[in-house]
Amino acid sequence: MNRRNHLLDVNGTWKFILDRDNSGGEKGYMLSSCDTACWRSAEIPCTYEGAAQECTGYRGTVWFRKSFMLEEMPEALLWLEFAAVNYRADVWINEQSVGFHIGDYLPFRFEISKYVRPGENLLCVRVNNRMIPGMLPPSHFWRGHGGIIRSVSLYSTPACYICNVKAVKSDTGLRMVTEIVNGTDAVQTISVKHTCTENGLTGENTIVLQPMSETVSEVLFPLDAFALWELDNPVLYTCQTVMTTSGTEDNYMISFGIRDIDSRDGKIYLNGKEIHLRGFNRHEDSPRTMLATDLENARRDFEIMKKMKANFVRLCHYPHSEEELDICDRLGLLVLDEIPLCAPMVGIKEYDEKETKRALPQMYTNAKKAIHAMIERDYNHPCVMFWSVSNESNEDVQQMQQMNNALIQYVKELDDSRFAVHVSQGCWWADPERAGILFSHDDVICVNAYVTMEHTNQTGTLNLTAEDDQYASDFWAAKLAVFHEKYPGKPVVVTEFGYPSEKIADGFWDEDKQSDVLLCDMRAMEDKIAGYAIWHFTDHEWEVSEDGSVFFGSNISPYGVFTRDRQPKKCVQAIAEYWAEL
Repeated sequence: MNRRNHLLDVNGTWKFILDRDNSGGEKGYMLSSCDTACWRSAEIPCTYEGAAQECTGYRGTVWFRKSFMLEEMPEALLWLEFAAVNYRADVWINEQSVGFHIGDYLPFRFEISKYVRPGENLLCVRVNNRMIPGMLPPSHFWRGHGGIIRSVSLYSTPACYICNVKAVKSDTGLRMVTEIVNGTDAVQTISVKHTCTENGLTGENTIVLQPMSETVSEVLFPLDAFALWELDNPVLYTCQTVMTTSGTEDNYMISFGIRDIDSRDGKIYLNGKEIHLRGFNRHEDSPRTMLATDLENARRDFEIMKKMKANFVRLCHYPHSEEELDICDRLGLLVLDEIPLCAPMVGIKEYDEKETKRALPQMYTNAKKAIHAMIERDYNHPCVMFWSVSNESNEDVQQMQQMNNALIQYVKELDDSRFAVHVSQGCWWADPERAGILFSHDDVICVNAYVTMEHTNQTGTLNLTAEDDQYASDFWAAKLAVFHEKYPGKPVVVTEFGYPSEKIADGFWDEDKQSDVLLCDMRAMEDKIAGYAIWHFTDHEWEVSEDGSVFFGSNISPYGVFTRDRQPKKCVQAIAEYWAEL
């Protein structure tokens, strides 16, 4: 995780108030003179519902405010950073409008030096979680809570400062690439020094940067000085970067790992060794904090996955907190990282086809912004193997095919060291004609396939037999023949398959049936594809509409192999035993 010299953690107790008629601006909720006697307390990070239970299903505005102290003013720039706010944030400091941000699940910041003063300062944030056409996500397959869902912090930099540092592996060595911004009106001679703590390597570079401009500094380290990051030996390094100019200094620290990702002949390789991906999908959903950050919960989940012999997790369907990637880095879990372009042009509840289609150009622009922000934030995490640009878009719509292809190409412009993919739903890719045009630009074919679930629901089968095994095996033999013909040598990963353990619209069976279906699907896929991820690791919350109804017939999605409070279902032992045998 990238680290700066934070002056102040602005999490903790804030005040909040609902603004159902969106009149808080007129009432002066951002003013220091505002009477907050009727405001309540919320512990940030939190969701609307975490702040007040009556916010369940609420779409609209909530105001948050907090006072913070500055003992002394920074010498140059002071930054206010939000790790994530869903979905629009308007920010005031000391009654002055700082700016606004529209987006979700990714960080943004404001330079606030001119708004603060020594002593007490008032920070006020108006949050609105109502989605409009063109915003991400276009639809939810999860509970999309509004709120300040991740941390808030302050840090300072000089006027000439480090924007980002990336550890870039190349054929010639490890390049430390430092992005530098000169915000002064003078030419700056800049010295950049890198120190790798674990192996003692140092490197320096000097550059000249024109006023009000940006540049990149590069320092090359020998590759043989770094051990490779492996699943069973996830070696990590830290690099301290110090930039000095005109008597000022900026510090920036990154954590990183070195590894190679490749594919050939339908297989995936990590550091030259074939790897078969086995793991789970996981939402950032906690029984205690809902969608807001809960690192204790995340760490426990990932540790359980490793104990079950999983090596892969899809962090669906949006970028999770960066601290989750830190955990996966340390444990040796490979990750699919995904922007929240979920089910665009798919007609589910609260869907307006005409308005959605009209807003597709804006959706594409917002998706590119999300990709750029995700890669900038997560580039140094060795656990990230895939960048995913969408999930289950309606690929009967030509604009969606074009959007997926364009976004995948954009990912490759930003980072060609990982697999760039989109995730396709079975109703689109399972048709041979469609399958032949959907994955031309993808590095890996990623598909969702509930093969045995759909088959047994159609036949009414409760107890699985050898015929079900044969059906699943025949299904994959037929479909993969199409992929091999259209995309020779391209690996296939099944990013979702599963079965519910309770009654929902998809069926009503029990935990024994869930276990049988999962094992049947795994046996059928095991020697045919490059990997798979079970849907889902735990039961999680499903979306609630504004009228209080739920999207899929239940408040909780029962596809988890664990319950939402992390109690194991019968399939957990069966999966662990099956993977241990392999």
